Amino acid sequence: MRTHGRPRALVVDDQEMIRLLAARVLCDGGWSVETAGGVAEALALRPLDFDALVIDMRLGAERGTELLAALRLDDPLVPRRCLILSGASTDPAPDDVAVLLKPFRADDLLDAVNRLSGRPTVDGDPPGGGRRRRTG
Repeated sequence: MRTHGRPRALVVDDQEMIRLLAARVLCDGGWSVETAGGVAEALALRPLDFDALVIDMRLGAERGTELLAALRLDDPLVPRRCLILSGASTDPAPDDVAVLLKPFRADDLLDAVNRLSGRPTVDGDPPGGGRRRRTG
């Protein structure tokens, strides 16, 4: 899954500015990043080949959980590699998926994605710690 020693992340968000900002934060943090604006575009990029998936809860008329459900059919362990971005604490997310509440700081995003792959975090948390922590 790694590209030239860098782990790969897929950012899925219907808002281009969020996709670009998230991609820049992750690239600066040592990740190789691709982006998608919706479920079909994400599926075309073979998301199960990525080390981490950053998926917005609301993708316009679609839901990020629809993408997660489709991926789970092929890989029941995919939630371990997923981070759901949510703008509302009332959006229901599966219990086995990490969630990052909007608005968030760049370091919060990088830390949450690093935790998915066991990489060191900016805030000093041990790798793998705080998986279900909601930040926001």
